Amino acid sequence: MAHELIEAVRSAGVVGAGGAGFPTHVKLASRVDTVIANGAECDPLLQCDQRLMESRAAEIVRGLQLAMEATGAQRGIVALKREYRTAVAALQRVIGSLSGHKEVTLWLLDSRYPAGDEFVLVYEVTGRLVPETGLPLHVGCLVQNVQTLFNIARAAKGAVITHRLLTVAGAVARPITLWVPVGTSVREVLTWAGGIQPPRWSRRTADDYAVVMGGPMMGRVVADLEEPVTKTTSGLLVLPRDSAVVRFLTRSRASWVRRGISTCDQCRACTDLCPRYLLGHNLRPHEVMRAINYGLAWPSDKVTAAVLCCECRLCEAYACPLELSPMAYYLAIKQELRTQGWVNEVHKRTHFRPHPTREYRLVPTHRLIARLGLTEWEHQVCPLDEADYRPSKVTIPTRQHVGAPAQPVVRVGQQVAVGDLLARIPEGELGANIHASIAGRISRVESDLIEITA
Repeated sequence: MAHELIEAVRSAGVVGAGGAGFPTHVKLASRVDTVIANGAECDPLLQCDQRLMESRAAEIVRGLQLAMEATGAQRGIVALKREYRTAVAALQRVIGSLSGHKEVTLWLLDSRYPAGDEFVLVYEVTGRLVPETGLPLHVGCLVQNVQTLFNIARAAKGAVITHRLLTVAGAVARPITLWVPVGTSVREVLTWAGGIQPPRWSRRTADDYAVVMGGPMMGRVVADLEEPVTKTTSGLLVLPRDSAVVRFLTRSRASWVRRGISTCDQCRACTDLCPRYLLGHNLRPHEVMRAINYGLAWPSDKVTAAVLCCECRLCEAYACPLELSPMAYYLAIKQELRTQGWVNEVHKRTHFRPHPTREYRLVPTHRLIARLGLTEWEHQVCPLDEADYRPSKVTIPTRQHVGAPAQPVVRVGQQVAVGDLLARIPEGELGANIHASIAGRISRVESDLIEITA
């Protein structure tokens, strides 16, 4: 049974829908005692996981059960925010109707950032601490996003991944959550949402807004509206170009570092609010900045501790009173360590304790939203729209996942139907298959993309 499911998930091209895009069939080959369905959706303004749990609770729970069977887990937990009342009720109904020996329960989370981080989630739900630079698997847990579990359930029935559920929010005429064929351009998705529409009281025009792909914390600013939606696109946020979010996401790494060198006063606010530090990891952002700013080569473990960073951006977007970015230092250090071929033999501690004041330093999401200047859209509702949107063309990247790009198996001029295989995992490589999201003619094939014209 486990082998059949893993092969079905592999063939369907299922990857982690939470953002990383790790091939799911590899995770399902693990042995754990607990599977956690991640419905925390910690990045502000996104609602796709919430809407999916409201409308597809049965499929999500079925995906969770299948993941439990594949991994040998005896416990399954759906973790979501207690404020998602409709989703909570839907899941309670489904779980209440289950029969059998497998235990599936709900775990309700407070709305804090970053609640959906795997290390944080595992600790909140099970009390287990994932080792430094480790994985939830090392403490007997498998964490899967709820949309990933939904896709596992569909793969078990022979379906493949052709669409992505995402949220369109911010300054748009019709905020919505909708199913989008993979490869659809950002421009076309915005059109389906009614286009960019500044508030009536605003003097801004459509040109004064930028589009963020993903959330305001973990996302990035879209440089070209022809960029396609992928399997890991959780949302499109239309935000003012002069907003803190856009300003932070577009500032260069070199600029961040220059500002830090000239301005950091070692207040250690970045350390006091760092999620990894609060879990007990040996990461102290202010010490990393001090070591770099003053050219200190010793102790080197202070610098290499950058590998412990989860890149949540809390240090730069919330903690620092001077608008500096310790994370920019971490990214620069990580790049340099990769260039040097550095091997981690230091940051692997397994025995540590959370900070004694951790509970009092967790960041409420509404406070983060205010700091980001997003209060205007904090309570914006993006209802699920299940209309069958069909673009005239899709441009599908062959790499939408961790690992090697998929290799095209189609040629220009070939007719394809929805779900047909376009590119497969290279032999012996980590990757995910790619399938047609619309019916039409293959109009372009390159090593990094395949284009279909309807």
